Amino acid sequence: MKKLFIFTILIFGIITFGFLKVGIALTTPYAYFEETQKGYLLKGIDINLVKMISKDLNEDIEIYIMDFSELLNRGIKKYDMIIGGIHITEERKKYIKFSIPYLTTGLVVLKLKGNNNELKTYGVKNGATGNKKVLEWIKSGKKINYIVYDTNDECLNAVLNGKVDGAFFDLVNAIYLMKKYPVEIYGEPLTKNDVGIGVKDENLLKKINLLILKYREENLIDY
Repeated sequence: MKKLFIFTILIFGIITFGFLKVGIALTTPYAYFEETQKGYLLKGIDINLVKMISKDLNEDIEIYIMDFSELLNRGIKKYDMIIGGIHITEERKKYIKFSIPYLTTGLVVLKLKGNNNELKTYGVKNGATGNKKVLEWIKSGKKINYIVYDTNDECLNAVLNGKVDGAFFDLVNAIYLMKKYPVEIYGEPLTKNDVGIGVKDENLLKKINLLILKYREENLIDY
């Protein structure tokens, strides 16, 4: 396993009964580092969600940061939970126990702003929904070129540097990126996807589902 960082989120002022190990993939705005005067701070939709779960379950959290494809393939076998803007798909449900959705998003293609040419070469993140979509297109007979990258940052840089004409992104991710970079969504969203947490233990899954219902009702999950 390519383990990049390990963090422990300590919720002070409560009695804790153990540690939950959480595998996370970095993808803005779900989980990302922000530079501050005191160093780099781990922030994002998923980080806030994990903190709330930690507090409400009375558990401390150990965070293991992994590549997205490794998170899907190995994370659920090693950790109590995996999270990272993971789209709930029928294929993934075969080997991952998902929570109920904590938000709904979609799959879009980002291109350079003002580029009105036909998109011929695409960037995809390894193991992500966009990767699967490209393979579906090819299987249906559509002729396209694509390059597989390990991270969203690599996909974005490929678009910005002209290595690919467009790249696949989660809709929530794309909206965030459009505020910071000269990119725009090409056409309409290709899919509508729910996002969930992968959970290893059935009892823990039931508890997390109840908490997600509470957070959604109280509008605590925001991007």
